[in-house]
Amino acid sequence: MTILILLIADFILLGVVAVFYFHRRFKERTAMAGVANKSQEVQQRMYQVQVLQEINERIGYTLDTSKIIEIVTGSIGYLLQYETVSFMLYSDPKNVVFKCHVHNSVNHAFISQVKEKMHAATSKICNEEVVLGKIDERMSGAILDDNLDVQVMSYINIPVIIEGQLLGLINVSSSQPNLFGRAQAGVVYTITNQAAFAVSKLQEVLENEKGKLSGIIAAMNDGVFMVDLDYVLVISNPAVVDLLQLPVGKPVTTFDIIDSLAGKVDLRTKIDEALAKNIPIDVPEVYLHDKVMNITLTPVRDKNGEHRGVAVILHDVTSEKSLEKLRQEFTAMMVHELRAPLTAVRWSAEGLLKSVTDVKAHLETAKVKDSMTTIDLAATNMLELVNDLLDVAKIEAGKFDLNIQEYDVVASIKEQIKAFEPQATAKHLVINYIGPDKQMVKFDRVRISQVITNLLSNSIKYTDSGQIDLSVALEEKDKRVVVSIKDSGIGVSREDLSVLFSKFKQLKTFDSSRKGTGLGLVVSKGIVEAHDGQIWAESAGENLGSTFYFSLPL
Repeated sequence: MTILILLIADFILLGVVAVFYFHRRFKERTAMAGVANKSQEVQQRMYQVQVLQEINERIGYTLDTSKIIEIVTGSIGYLLQYETVSFMLYSDPKNVVFKCHVHNSVNHAFISQVKEKMHAATSKICNEEVVLGKIDERMSGAILDDNLDVQVMSYINIPVIIEGQLLGLINVSSSQPNLFGRAQAGVVYTITNQAAFAVSKLQEVLENEKGKLSGIIAAMNDGVFMVDLDYVLVISNPAVVDLLQLPVGKPVTTFDIIDSLAGKVDLRTKIDEALAKNIPIDVPEVYLHDKVMNITLTPVRDKNGEHRGVAVILHDVTSEKSLEKLRQEFTAMMVHELRAPLTAVRWSAEGLLKSVTDVKAHLETAKVKDSMTTIDLAATNMLELVNDLLDVAKIEAGKFDLNIQEYDVVASIKEQIKAFEPQATAKHLVINYIGPDKQMVKFDRVRISQVITNLLSNSIKYTDSGQIDLSVALEEKDKRVVVSIKDSGIGVSREDLSVLFSKFKQLKTFDSSRKGTGLGLVVSKGIVEAHDGQIWAESAGENLGSTFYFSLPL
């Protein structure tokens, strides 16, 4: 009996211990499960934050709805299990884009179910039956296998709404039942809403900037408009209507603009040319109605370098042309009015000089001769100045006519050397020629002789001793002939070299007794550039001589 009692007591004690043991194990397991769930929840939230950050970074400044939705759907795989993730894009109700990424293989019926559920959700959101037009279906990921017996058992539909407008629908579907709950739907909604918010804010910023830009463009006196690659008018300002005399209050189209310029400029061809060459195209002096315009067409590209269209500026130069015409007329009148009396003065001075050349003439006659010499020199200088002014006016007006034929440039140089030898000898200067005996080039003989005269005259004027070397060199690589005039004169400072060929620039290098208008160099530059040549100067510095060059194309 005692033994039996002891055994019962042992069993009771053992039961109590077992109860305490299993209770403790249960509590430990419950705690561990809670920790695991907590850990899983924390990990899921970390993934969610990571996804949101990645979405913000990848969206950047894109406003392409399709790209935005692709970014969102591509990020869902971090957080959810699924067979397919899809989106429908409703930017054009007649042409719906359906894109589906298949993570795990399903059959065609599964895809059809996804589309049906997305269509039903769209109609429910819009509170009316939505009739879908042509569906542009795009598949990616795993291969569809109709041998599989799968169907949609769990799914989430999340609308993409930006600025109150339904742009599309995102769907996540699975063949496993009860896979998605409120938490999973909340995750998809959160990242979708984040993307929509970022885009709406970006749209707001861009609209503000667009408003500022539109205000600036509208206030411009120049006509400004832009067409896209399909010749559709993207933007235009009121000045376009005014300059082209288009109907006021009527919407302007690209073809209205093209038609208004018909017979003056083929604008469509110029647009195509700007895009093909990828450079700005200038169309100067387009006369339309009572206005003169310069038209500039510039290709417009996005940040990736892709063409987006062409921007066109209509610059009204009517007033500028009127002022230019008045200036030309004044210059021509001034030259005409000055040239005639100056020529008469010079001829009179020359006649008087000839009449007083007798060495036996009275002393007073010598004074008269000196006076006449001064008059002759002054008249000659003034006549040269007037001629230079006339040439400058012609150059600036673009009316500098040339008679270009094939001549020997060496012969022209030697003619000028011979003409200036008395002047050089009077200053004890030696003029040398270095180069070939003959070099045929196409140029205007009179005008190039004028350039050589200007350069050689300056060299003699600013050289007190030493020599002047003229040379001709053939540069076959550049297909040009280079003429140089090198002297041992006062040189040119580095500061003066930069403005040497500028009109009416006073050079610091030269003293007051040697300063001139500088028009000779301006005229020389215009003549050479009219030949498609170049002119320049080099000098080591003051009192180290100078070398003037000009080139002519072969």
